[in-house]
This record gives sequence, C-alpha cells and structure tokens, in this order.
Amino acid sequence: MFLSVLYCVLSLSSVVYSVNVERRSSENGFLWIIAKQLDRLENRFLDMQKQYNSRGAEIESIKETIQKQSPSIVTFLALLISPPYGSIAAHATVKFERITENIGSGYNSGTGIFTAPIKGLYHFTASARQSKSGFLHLGLFRNNAQMAVSVAVNFNSLTIGATLTLQSGDRVYVKNVWDQPSGIVGAGQSYFSGSLVHKM
Repeated sequence: MFLSVLYCVLSLSSVVYSVNVERRSSENGFLWIIAKQLDRLENRFLDMQKQYNSRGAEIESIKETIQKQSPSIVTFLALLISPPYGSIAAHATVKFERITENIGSGYNSGTGIFTAPIKGLYHFTASARQSKSGFLHLGLFRNNAQMAVSVAVNFNSLTIGATLTLQSGDRVYVKNVWDQPSGIVGAGQSYFSGSLVHKM
C-alpha cells in the first residue's frame, strides 16, 4: 500500500515538474535538476516493484513445491519376530522389528514408534498373541497418552484399533501397560500397522 502511494506521489510530482521545466527550462536550472532526480527516483521505484513482484512469485513457487513434496500416502506394517515365544518387560514399548511396508518413512523399527510425517487423520491396528498362561495387556499410545487398550489371556490374541488425528511429529506406539512382564509371541504372529486416511 505504501509503495503504491509513493509511486502515485512520485508520478504526479514528475508530471508537475516536467511541465514547469518545459515552460521555464531556460530560466531555472534548479527545477531541471529536481525533475531529473525525480525521474531517477521513479525508475528506481519501478525496479524495486519489479523485484518485489519477482520475489513474491518465487515464494509462491517454493510453497507449491513444498506442498507437492509432502507425502500424500503414508502407510506402514511391521511384524514382531523375536522372541518367538517370550515376554516383554513392564511398561516397555513393543518393537515390531521386521518392516514389510513403510511408505512415508514414518515407522522406526529400532524404537517401535511411528512418527507422523504430516498432519492428518490416521488409522492404526495392532494385534498380538499371548505366549503363555497369564495376561498380555497392551495399549496404543499417542505421545504419552493411552488411546486404546486390549487384553489377551492364555495363548489367545488381542487386537487394538483406533483412528487418531495427528499433528506432524506426533508419535504413536504400542506398549505393555502392566507393571510386570507379559508373555508375547513373535515369529511374525504379532503386528503393528497404520495408514494416513485423510491429509489435513
């Protein structure tokens, strides 16, 4: 807005002084000098305006590129392999270590944690089998909050499913919510998966 007003003032002043210069150019050299200075300022302003418009277009182009590079498909599937028949420590995160799908690179098999690459609505499913007599008590967590829970008893299986809204950087993982170790079957019989349902 300021640039537009400045441009109008400069243009009007240039016209006024040009008329005066044409009438009295031979009588008053001072006005001729001012008119030349105004011409230079006007040209400089036009150059600045061109640069501003060029930078604005460049910024918009960068924004479009970033949006195109954001993944529109995010999905993963990871299997628990070891121990084949063993247990998981109290309050430990289950590390489903064999990745069979990881589009968007959100899941980390070393930590067992999925980190949302973009904001959106996601659906998660986890299934696990209990490896011995007793309980397997697993929870699905978003950051540090338990979002869903399920229990398996005496060699049976459990399934947890939840649809969650995630911000970019939010973490989702499966965790033993018991205060003691719980039996769990690996060997590919327990898994953790998730997918982006809707990009926001």
